[in-house]
Amino acid sequence: MSHEFTPHEDHSATFAAIRGELRDAEGTSFTALLKDLKPDFGAVRRDIALGYLGLLWSCASTVWFVHQGLLGMAAGVIFGAASIGFWIAYVQLFIHEGAHANLAKDRKTSDLVCDLFVGWMIGTSVRKYRKVHFEHHRAFGTTQDAENTYFRPLDLAFIVKALTGWRVVEVLAARSRLTAPKAKTASEGVSRDRLVLVGGIAAHLAILAALFLAGGPVGGPAATLAWVVGVGVVFPFLGALRQLLEHRSLEARGRVDYREVDHGAYTRMFGKGPFARLFGAAGFNRHLLHHWEPSVSYTCFDELEDVFERVGMGPAMDARRTTYGAAFRALYNRK
Repeated sequence: MSHEFTPHEDHSATFAAIRGELRDAEGTSFTALLKDLKPDFGAVRRDIALGYLGLLWSCASTVWFVHQGLLGMAAGVIFGAASIGFWIAYVQLFIHEGAHANLAKDRKTSDLVCDLFVGWMIGTSVRKYRKVHFEHHRAFGTTQDAENTYFRPLDLAFIVKALTGWRVVEVLAARSRLTAPKAKTASEGVSRDRLVLVGGIAAHLAILAALFLAGGPVGGPAATLAWVVGVGVVFPFLGALRQLLEHRSLEARGRVDYREVDHGAYTRMFGKGPFARLFGAAGFNRHLLHHWEPSVSYTCFDELEDVFERVGMGPAMDARRTTYGAAFRALYNRK
């Protein structure tokens, strides 16, 4: 069954209401068409490994730069921070797949993989992140949404806040209200949370020490500064910008406080080009598909998009197709 859409409607928060109606031209139900979509865990491992290779390359390049004199040290800090921040932002997107237990065949193993290879970078276990993210699905587009960077307009103030770390403080404060341990929280889960945090701090300190030693007495401080700026400035900025570009509506107004007024659900599709696949890794380049069917792994998105086309969701996808650059230009300083 086809469904009538308007340009302002994409069902990214209400797909469940029409899910049972959808059928292809032969009458096969939407749910039946999903049965053969199975995660490709080999692809997941490959994609996470790509992020680590990118980080290794960034660190090695930074060390090379800082050995090239004063100009090289300046270039090392700038290039290193930008590339390190980019690749950390890339890897961190896989915590989202971990929240939906799509990193391994069973949830327990998926959680372990996520904490060991993804969560340590931000000191957050997938258990804690899952609380925040599921609240996002439940309250998407409302004042209660826990992942609400898109509440802010894309302007100079947003960029300054994101680059100075102020937006990180706002996010952490909001998330702490959701992730604070409750009286009934299992002690095992809390211990795991602490272990990921302590392990992450230790890992970052070890990386800083390695970069300092590799950079030598002269270049060591510059090499470590590149990591600090990449982790503390570039990564949060890219994460905030990506989420805003995904969910900020063209109908939103800068003077409206969406902590008091519902913004409404809005999700974009950014294509499958090289930049879109890296900046929007783990399926974020086609995030609308996830909001429609959260249980399906991003490794199945090509097939899932075909299924949605078959059941009449093509117009909704087409209405949301754009690029990151086009979305930025459309949203920047929009009054």
